[in-house]
Amino acid sequence: MIAGLIIIAVGAVLLLNQLGIFPHGIVVHFWPVALIVVGLIKIFNGKERGEWLAGGCLIVGGVLLQTNSLGITHITLSQAWPMFLIVVGLMVVAHSLSGKACRGPASTTDADLDSFYIFGGGERNVNAKDFRSARLFAVFGGYEVDLSRAEMAGNEAYVEANAVFGGGEIRVPLNWKVVLQGMGVFGGYNDKTQHVQTDGSAPAKTLYVRGVAVFGGIEVKN
Repeated sequence: MIAGLIIIAVGAVLLLNQLGIFPHGIVVHFWPVALIVVGLIKIFNGKERGEWLAGGCLIVGGVLLQTNSLGITHITLSQAWPMFLIVVGLMVVAHSLSGKACRGPASTTDADLDSFYIFGGGERNVNAKDFRSARLFAVFGGYEVDLSRAEMAGNEAYVEANAVFGGGEIRVPLNWKVVLQGMGVFGGYNDKTQHVQTDGSAPAKTLYVRGVAVFGGIEVKN
C-alpha cells in the first residue's frame, strides 16, 4: 500500500509538472524529497534495526542531494562514496559490538568452518558430528553451506554469516531451530526453515545466525 501511494504521488507530481501547474524544473530540484519520505516510512514502520538504519541512510542521502540541488552544499559523487563506506563500516562495527553480550561459549571457540571469499564464491558440505560454529564472509561473491547432514556437539551452535555486495545460502536439518540475529543494510536476512522436532524427548537444537548483509542477502533454509 505504501509503495502504491508513493507511486501515485510521484505520478501526480509529474503530471502536474507536465501540465505547467508547477514552476518549471521543480521536479528536478526537489526529487530527493522522495528519498527522505521513504526513509521516514522505513524508520516509523520498520520492525528491525536494519530497516531503521536503511531509513536513516535514505534520509541522510536525500538531505545531502536536496541541499546539493538547492546549492547549499557542493558534495560530489567522488566525495559521497567514501562517506557512504564509512557509514556502512560504522554500522557493521556497532552491530558487532551490540552482539557480544548475547554470544554463547560456542561462538568463542575456533570455528569448524572459516571461509572468506572476495570476487568469488564456493560451496561447502559440512558432515561434522560435533558442529559448533562457522564464520562466513563474502565480498562481491557468495557462498553455499550445507549443514543438513551435520550434528551439533551440544544444544547450540553459531554461524557468523556476512556478505557485502554478495550473498549466502545456509541449509540446515529440519530438527534445528534457527534464530536470526543478523542485520541487513540495503539487504536482508531471510529464514525459510521449517522446524520439526523429530524426537520430543530430546532437547531442541538451536542455530544462531548472526552477521551483516550490505547490499546483499543471507538465506537460511532446509
